[in-house]
Amino acid sequence: MKRFSISDIEILTGIKAHTIRIWEQRYNFFTSKRSDSNIRYYDNEDLRLFLNISTLNQNGYKISKISKMTLSEINTIVDDLKKDHLNSNAQVQMLANATIRLDTNEFEEVLGGCIEDMGLQEAMKEVFSPFLNKIKFMWQVGIITTANERFAENLLCNKIITLTNNLPEFTPSQSKKFLLFLPFGEINEISLLFIKYLLKENGHKILYLGAHLPLNDLIEAISVYEPEYAVTVFTQKRTVLEINNMVSRILESSSDLSLIVSGNKIARNSFKSHPRLLVIQNTEEFIELFNSGIVSLAS
Repeated sequence: MKRFSISDIEILTGIKAHTIRIWEQRYNFFTSKRSDSNIRYYDNEDLRLFLNISTLNQNGYKISKISKMTLSEINTIVDDLKKDHLNSNAQVQMLANATIRLDTNEFEEVLGGCIEDMGLQEAMKEVFSPFLNKIKFMWQVGIITTANERFAENLLCNKIITLTNNLPEFTPSQSKKFLLFLPFGEINEISLLFIKYLLKENGHKILYLGAHLPLNDLIEAISVYEPEYAVTVFTQKRTVLEINNMVSRILESSSDLSLIVSGNKIARNSFKSHPRLLVIQNTEEFIELFNSGIVSLAS
């Protein structure tokens, strides 16, 4: 069973460590365990309780009231909040809870409910993107493992793929040809899959080449498929020289190709200006670009 320090609990729940200590003294609601070397820690059940308390507290319940509730009453109220899929803060916390416990059924239930009530585009903006940022931070500080992170990412990817496959096939006269790929070394496909969903929803033609694609193979695919747009996402840190060499080779491979690059890991000023290059920070900017009508990226 994993042990959590009070600083871990603070990071996971947003409840300050000194607040936790005050609550322990004032309400006798929970008591930390002690290791053989007398170091304070909390276990999985403590964490689940803290997460539920945090969810209630963020939704207007005062700790003085929560402290008088039974565990059953707390769980019932949290379950009711889980059903309110428009409550984005609660849904982010529910997804985090399920990720920590590696609970597939719980995760998919929240995931499906948010999409059903909000639609994929709104759910991505209000729930899934904040959630992914949260678990990335949790992984960076060592609260969760790579297994937890992959658990969440894979379930979200699978859901987007299913929704994309269920979209009707149609190609209006103004449709464009898009090639979607991740450069060599990139493996996180969530943003790229979401872009694929948006493009297919609007009837565009798509060649999806996925993750970890060698540059030479990409150049060959461009020559065969002849797309009007190539779209990629950077999630790994790269040098300015590496970035611009890659972009130059892609744009030089076809004079008819425009390249859209997304990724918050890379500053816009890392790229040399080019009339057929557009740099955006995230999928929300892609949506804005898309809704404005993509015709040409040339200035």
